[in-house]
Amino acid sequence: MKLGIALVVLSVWASGCSREAPAGSGRPALGKERGDCKPDKGCDPGLMCLSNLCVQPPPADCAAVAEGLASMDLGNYAEPEDRAPVVATYKAACEKAHVTKEQGACFEKATDKVSAMMCAPFMFPKAPVTKTGGDCTKVIARIRATMAQQFTQVTDPQTQLMMNKAMTAMQESCEQDGWPDALKTCILQAGDGTDAMSQCNQQMTPDVQQKMTDRMMKMMQQTTP
Repeated sequence: MKLGIALVVLSVWASGCSREAPAGSGRPALGKERGDCKPDKGCDPGLMCLSNLCVQPPPADCAAVAEGLASMDLGNYAEPEDRAPVVATYKAACEKAHVTKEQGACFEKATDKVSAMMCAPFMFPKAPVTKTGGDCTKVIARIRATMAQQFTQVTDPQTQLMMNKAMTAMQESCEQDGWPDALKTCILQAGDGTDAMSQCNQQMTPDVQQKMTDRMMKMMQQTTP
């Protein structure tokens, strides 16, 4: 059975399926800083793929990000003693999440707290997620559409079957595991011809990503002879 294309499909969010660097090679694992990019050209949160190498992108001005978020929470006229701890908390969260310069630019354009949170979801680990079906049908349809553009030459029945089951596993994960709203919005807004999964990969929180990985692994075991 031709698994190559199917494995690429499944590896987009199933980071647990990625192979590690050989023991004793001295190279970081796939997706780690200075290590090779994952098959979907993705890297661990806070890193970006350049020339198939995961590197730390230019950081955002976390002080400016923190000031902007504090203003959204408290307004522009809060007392300094009230504002200072809020700014400090946001600045620390920004640095811990390795917010990039590009994401910082997104914060500058945000006009409200919800849109700001979508710029760098890892800054807000306690942000609520939607645990109902909601837009999941539209989200998976969008993923399927972007994938169809990339795999127009795939005719092998077994590969097509696995890809269809992968879509089913993704929809179940979206509906039952609580995909973040930022992730679903990113996918739905992806332009034509865009690899929506790779583009939006960093919007997937680690806990949901692990659940997605488990679902994909189970599906692989049930499908592979």
